Amino acid sequence: MNTRIPLDIPHGWFCLSWSHELKTSQVKIVRFCGQDAVLFRAESGEANAVAPFCPHLGAHLGHGGKVIGESISCPFHGWAWSGEGKCTDVPYADSIPKKALSQVLDTYNLVEQNGIIMAWYHPEGKEPYFELPLIDEFNGDSNKWGKSHFFEYNISTCLQEIAENDVDQAHFPTVHQSPSLPETEAFIDGIYKKTIAETLMDPENSESVSEKYKGSYKKQFTTTFTRESWGLGQVLLRMTNLPPSGGEFIMVNASCPVDTENSILRWEMKVSKDIEDTLGMAIIDGIANGINDDIPIWENKSYWPSPMLCDGDGPINKFRKWVGQFYI
Repeated sequence: MNTRIPLDIPHGWFCLSWSHELKTSQVKIVRFCGQDAVLFRAESGEANAVAPFCPHLGAHLGHGGKVIGESISCPFHGWAWSGEGKCTDVPYADSIPKKALSQVLDTYNLVEQNGIIMAWYHPEGKEPYFELPLIDEFNGDSNKWGKSHFFEYNISTCLQEIAENDVDQAHFPTVHQSPSLPETEAFIDGIYKKTIAETLMDPENSESVSEKYKGSYKKQFTTTFTRESWGLGQVLLRMTNLPPSGGEFIMVNASCPVDTENSILRWEMKVSKDIEDTLGMAIIDGIANGINDDIPIWENKSYWPSPMLCDGDGPINKFRKWVGQFYI
């Protein structure tokens, strides 16, 4: 275990891919929880994820494997495997070995919704014990919302360190030059966590907002920033009552633990159409760029299991107690 990050990989639902990035009959190798997973979309459109090595003679299914119908065909001898891990064809044999008709290839539980392919991980192989919600704003078209903007970040730290930013209110003035210290409240119910912060924003003077978006709204304003989490793999962020027309911002953060020391964040952001051509793009741009202020700190800091905290730090201990349930 890394001494800088003395944490295992948590269990839960995590993102393997955006749905639109996995086409019908496409095969992708995804590094997931310290090992390769082979993701493929069957001809029916169903997404599947299986262990990488063919049970026949060990070829890697992600390197040259092809989708045939509902199965992935091994590049070595053509043995075909379904998304349930069962052999469906041996092209040169009169019959499939009896053992191969049962599940002999490990598979992953997948959920595809909200435009995301999520996979379940548990170090002891236990089945999923909670579900992810269907988010209406990311399922189907809506006349209310503007264009979706997608971002991806590869970060050399663990998911817990990244998620802790949610409750670490004191870092915002120092790292992000926020004009005030947001007051953060945290509400917890089992695997679900919700934080609410009243946040003063100043896009005109923010270093994270690109010059081309400055001037879209020149006044400071206060908004309610709400974050909802279902484990460490999916977070939903909202901002409401955005000027000048009471607009809204929404973002889904779908994360993946590559291993104990590396993570991938995938963000989809959009704003309501009434502010899309004014303040909306300044907010999206500022958030997308703002994480670049966090990354050097995350990638070089050490995780303290028992930090020295003060009364202005926010509900960090409450967060750590909640996140502890996702470790063995």
